[in-house]
Amino acid sequence: MERKWIGTAALFVLPALLLFITFTYYPFIRSLYYSFTTWDSIRKPVFIGLDNYAFLFEDRKMIAAAMNTFKMALFGLLIQNPLAIWIAVLLNRKFVTGYFLRAAVFFPVIMSLVVLSVVWSQILSYEGTLNLVLNQLGLSGWVRDWLGETNTVFITIILLTQWQGLGYCVIFYLAGLQSIPADLYEASRIDGAGAIQRFLKITVPLLMPTITIVTFLIIVGGLKLFDIPYILTSGGPGTASYTLALAIYNAAFRENNAGYSIAAGVVLMLIIMVITFIQLQITRRREVEM
Repeated sequence: MERKWIGTAALFVLPALLLFITFTYYPFIRSLYYSFTTWDSIRKPVFIGLDNYAFLFEDRKMIAAAMNTFKMALFGLLIQNPLAIWIAVLLNRKFVTGYFLRAAVFFPVIMSLVVLSVVWSQILSYEGTLNLVLNQLGLSGWVRDWLGETNTVFITIILLTQWQGLGYCVIFYLAGLQSIPADLYEASRIDGAGAIQRFLKITVPLLMPTITIVTFLIIVGGLKLFDIPYILTSGGPGTASYTLALAIYNAAFRENNAGYSIAAGVVLMLIIMVITFIQLQITRRREVEM
């Protein structure tokens, strides 16, 4: 009877398993092979061993893209994460405009990145709205080509990406905060604990499972950042806003070097795996069960 049940269960699982193998595992294994070849995605690949991987560490554009990507991910980790927690704590309180503010914070997340990028390009261009306002306020010394100068484009792209993704993190933290029993805060008030003590001794420890998830999402999102830099600047000027995902895309579709782009993708995947493994080990140790 048990064998019959196992066989029936296997028949139900088999179609999904075949699809998963066909569209996930098989392409992944083939990609590993192509990363050791020179291939333009049309003609037959030619095996070249580790040449693609060796060139990755000599390619200045790829190294610049890696540095920019790590800086963006680090900025998100150190700035966006604490800011999202702070905003979530404020929005978790009951007040008249609470629901409106929650929707306003989350609104950029559901907006099309293409639409957002076009709007911000109009605002931040040299003749855009921001510079017009600065001139009207008598702050002409602050006028810049925010997306066209190497000393401003990087921080501009970082701020835009963090603003666009902030609401996503806030929603996670709001859900985590609302799962914390109110009785704990009430008991701590009776014991004389202040707001900072309640935050550090109750909120942060019980919010750690959510912090683990959000930190993971921020790191992975930062390391594979592509959309906004691609639409706004195409990685320019020079390599000032170049990212690893954008470099991989350009190698595959602009330089017709699919083998090299796949090798870069494999390295990016390994970097993400290592960093997220370390992050998960650190944050999970601090999780507290209610």
